[in-house]
Formats: sequence, structure tokens, C-alpha cells
Amino acid sequence: MQERLKTLLLSIMRRGTWRQVVRMNVSLILSGIIATIIHLDEPVWALITSVIVITQTRLTQTLSTGREQIVGTLIGAAAGMSAIALEQWCALSVGMVFWVMLMPLAVLVALRPKMRVAIVTLMVVLLFPATGEPFSRPLQRIASIMTGVVVSFAVSFFVLRNEARREVLRNAASLLRRLSDLLSTALHQHPDHDALGTVDVMCRSLLQDINDGVQEAEVEHPGSLARHDPLVMRLPGLLRRVRSDAIFISRAAVEGETARTGDILQQERDMLARILGQMADRCDMLAASHRGRVLPDDGMRDILDELERQGEHWTPVMRFAIGLLHADMRLAVRNIWSDGQMDDGSFPLSDHPFQSGAAFEPAPTDTVVTRQGGG
Repeated sequence: MQERLKTLLLSIMRRGTWRQVVRMNVSLILSGIIATIIHLDEPVWALITSVIVITQTRLTQTLSTGREQIVGTLIGAAAGMSAIALEQWCALSVGMVFWVMLMPLAVLVALRPKMRVAIVTLMVVLLFPATGEPFSRPLQRIASIMTGVVVSFAVSFFVLRNEARREVLRNAASLLRRLSDLLSTALHQHPDHDALGTVDVMCRSLLQDINDGVQEAEVEHPGSLARHDPLVMRLPGLLRRVRSDAIFISRAAVEGETARTGDILQQERDMLARILGQMADRCDMLAASHRGRVLPDDGMRDILDELERQGEHWTPVMRFAIGLLHADMRLAVRNIWSDGQMDDGSFPLSDHPFQSGAAFEPAPTDTVVTRQGGG
């Protein structure tokens, strides 16, 4: 029991869950205080909105959710005030004006599901009982909702924000280790294509996480990420290339290109596993260090020298695939060890021979290599 509790606590600490708990509590407390200071009659709506917005773990998600809350609130508030006007001036019942206003909002939500908060706002403005002037009710509740959104934005930006750079680098380290598993599984005389497909699913998921992290970093440093943190900007392209090479090697191996290569398979497996592990360790070190801190370049030259060498007994297809993987790994190593300060080398990141979005889907027919741009 104690071990399980300890494991759970360590998991919470590693994932930053405690940061989210702190942010949520700070957002709730500040929303309540500000709603009280500006004398809102119903501060509870500020608290509810704050919880909805702050529960997003990423800054980009918080901005998106907050924007939807603001637009939906304004649309719902306009519908609610129109309903109150109909109720007051046309002597219609609350139920009737509610359904009249609900119909266009239902069409809007069917077309734009993220605008569903408009219907919630209409219900809050019109159906919940309140005292005072009829038109003061929607204005008070709109003010409460906006207070919750603004406070949540501020807390997301300034209170224990997760640094996107660390997340990108940690996911890059995990991806490099999964690529090591993929290549270790592929470089056998009779590789298991089901196992290769399973590992590649994890690789694709990690690549998506890395892309999401880069988007987060661009929000943190709008317009200046390439100058502020070039490695984070380049990592998705670099790792996408390495994964594409690994997929091509895996497909070639499944088609029998490694069946007669003998001991060279073991040598290549060991070398790639060692180098990809070193690259992953370097990413972990960068994630644990402060931005701008220069780490020693120990081992980079040895890695580059190892990647220059290639076995003599590969088939032509495997020689091409392994050579391309080595070239892309050299490019990745130079950038990771220099924190992105190296140039992009001889292969531009946007022009890779294989589709970066390809997945490992072994088929009984001959492997076909698709090039970008057709052909």
C-alpha cells in the first residue's frame, strides 16, 4: 500500500499535476475575491467559469477555451437580453421566449459545437431566478463570467506555468528511446511486423505531443521562438525525419532485405541503440538545465564518426535506407548538442525523400516508397 502511494505521489510530481492543483485553487480564490470587490451580485458564475477554463493543462488550450467562453457568452447574452425584451414588451411567457431564442442557438451549436456555451449562457440569463431590474440580470451574470475568464487567463500565464521547452525535450527523449526499440525490432533476419506497428503507434503519439509542445512554446514566445529557442523549433522536423527513415528500414526488413546480412545486424542494432540512447540522455539533460546554459559537447565527435561508418554487406535498398538514417541522425546530433545553433546541413527539413506522416503498415505486397510532391 505504501509503495503504491509513493508511486502515485511520484507520478503526480513528475507530471506536474500539483501545478494544476495550485493553479485551480489560485484561480478560484482570485475569481471570488475580484467578484466580491467589484460587487457582483452572483459571484458563483465567476467561480464556475474559472473552473471550466483553468482545467485545461496547456496554455494554448486555455486560450482556446477562454476565447470560446467569451464569444459564446456574448452570443448567449444577446439572445438572453432579446428574450427578456420579448418577455417584457410583448407579454410573452418565459418558456415561450426561451424556446424562440433557443432554436437559432441550437442551429449555431450544430454547426459550431464549441459555441455550446451560448445555450448555457441563455439558460443562466433567462431561467435562473434573480431579483432586481430585468436587464441588470444578464449584465451581472455576463460580468461574472468575464471575470472568471480573465482571472483564469492571468493565472495560466503567471502562476506555475509549465515550460513548454521542458515538455518538448522530455517527449523528444521518449521518442528517441521508442525509435531505438523500433530499429532494434526491425534489424533482425525475421522481424515481427506486429511489434513494429505497436511501437510506431507510440512514436506517432509522441510526435504529436512534441508538435503540441512547440505550439505552446510559440504562444509563450510569439514571433521569436526561432531566435529564442531554435532547438525546440527544429526538433519536430529533425525527429520526423529520423522516424521516417526508421519506418522505411522497418518496411524493407519485413520485405526480406535483412534476411541474409548476418552479424552486421547485431552490430548496427547495438550502435543505433547506443547512439539513440545518448541522444535521449542529452535531451533529458537539456530539459533539466536552465535555458541558455551551455552543456559540454562530450561525445559528439565520436557519435558523428560512428555514424559515418556503414557496413559492407547491406543490400542496395538497405544501404540507401541506413545511409539516409545515419545522415539524418548526424544532423539531429549536431543540433541537439549545439542547442539548435547548428545550420540545417545539406538536407533541408522540408524536403525529405519519404513522407513524414507515413505509418508502419506492413502489407503482403511489395513495399512502395512514396515521395513528397508526387512521383
